[in-house]
Amino acid sequence: MPDESKKPQDSSSPQSPGSPGSEFRDTDTTHVNEIHQRIVAREEEEPEEGFEPPPWWVWAISVLILFAMGFYLGRYGGSWSTLAHEVEQPAVEGGGAVKRVVKGDQVYAAVCQTCHQATGIGISGQYPPLVGSEWVTNDPETPVRVVLFGFEGPVTVKGTTYNNKMPPFHDKLSDDEIAAVVTHIRSSWGNAAKEVTSEAVKTLRADLGTRAPWSASELQALKPKK
Repeated sequence: MPDESKKPQDSSSPQSPGSPGSEFRDTDTTHVNEIHQRIVAREEEEPEEGFEPPPWWVWAISVLILFAMGFYLGRYGGSWSTLAHEVEQPAVEGGGAVKRVVKGDQVYAAVCQTCHQATGIGISGQYPPLVGSEWVTNDPETPVRVVLFGFEGPVTVKGTTYNNKMPPFHDKLSDDEIAAVVTHIRSSWGNAAKEVTSEAVKTLRADLGTRAPWSASELQALKPKK
């Protein structure tokens, strides 16, 4: 009988882990697994584009903008001020009776300053100036009429035309407050017009009754003739 121990071995038969050549196949399998794991890990990572932290100068500019906005609102946001509740100051007369004294600058800061600014120069293209305005200084009745019942439509002030709307204050301000604030704007920032009395405001209020906001042509027609 032929000796089976001398038969040639089949090269395709599996080799044991310790057999020659097995280390090469193990290494190849390890490399494939490592490559596969790297690909999978890379696909699972969150995208980084668009999530980078902003540069320092963006934060610096943001802080400066917020500071500037806060300063502007604090300086010119008169309608938010506590001055709106302090326009009347008590004064003790000789007999001991308390008289309420209205301060025109405080009324102005509370209700007028937001549009016409603390300096009375207004806002270019939006709200006309009160400084040197012929509508403020020529006669006392015109500014009182405007404060009482407001104004809307185009108006020319110091050669520049504005077209905006001013709300009425006849139901928000007393005669004393209107007299004080009109006197303030007629005598501030270089204006040198005469004082307006509470009695004059009271008379105009009674004569006018209730009406719509004024127009420039209506006010012009009511101005006293020179």
